[in-house]
Amino acid sequence: MSELGRYVRQTRFSLFGEEGQRRLRKASALLCGCGALGNMIATILVRAGIGRLRIVDPDRVELVNLQRQILFDEDDARQSRLKVEAATEKLRRANSEVILETVPVRATPENIEHLCEQVNIILDGTDNFETRFLLNEIAVKRNIPWVFGGVVGAEGQVMPIIPGKTPCLNCLLYDCPPAGLDMTCEMVGIFASVVGVIASIQAMEAIKILSGHSETITPRLTVVDLWHREIRQIDLSNLKEKVDCPVCKRRHFRFLESRSYPAI
Repeated sequence: MSELGRYVRQTRFSLFGEEGQRRLRKASALLCGCGALGNMIATILVRAGIGRLRIVDPDRVELVNLQRQILFDEDDARQSRLKVEAATEKLRRANSEVILETVPVRATPENIEHLCEQVNIILDGTDNFETRFLLNEIAVKRNIPWVFGGVVGAEGQVMPIIPGKTPCLNCLLYDCPPAGLDMTCEMVGIFASVVGVIASIQAMEAIKILSGHSETITPRLTVVDLWHREIRQIDLSNLKEKVDCPVCKRRHFRFLESRSYPAI
């Protein structure tokens, strides 16, 4: 089998091809969060043949995770294994060519600069807006593309962000929800089905960017409601000009500069 033989089912897609695969194999990504979204994003990118994936998460596997976190099993939960270690073990069995880096820590203003060293994209597998706004700021500061994603209940959202080209997360939301109003799956539940849809879109956007097709990325927020089987595309093309964004226009990095950061 040829050098790229294992990826033939995706290289035959003419808009991607072998050149796209070679670019993907040279690329590096930071995945922040190894829960529901992170499990699926990592699975897709590793099987697709990304060059290097750095997975950051401090948590351990619990039985309640197994309903939606596809890389873990009951043994992992019984042993309370670190999520990054359990996930990496499974991912290496799927594709030993990929360089996998495990970082069992929380993303904070103190370490985020280091975590983003030599990465070409940042992927959101988190479950809180404090970390997302931190990721948004480091992405803008360092001019690194990133893909926001969030799921709760049967709904999810995806927004790819290319600094300088598209609006950033701050343009859309301006500020993170107050404490207690940031709805989480622990509060209102979650279906694995919507995790799969949102993570798949996130991974596809990442593959397009990393393979040299960032021109296909449009400033849109995709909203999926699987319970009512609805998909909406919200055009954000004029948002960047309309909003006086403190991050991507004034380059005020409030979360990056904070030293009283919450334990998230």
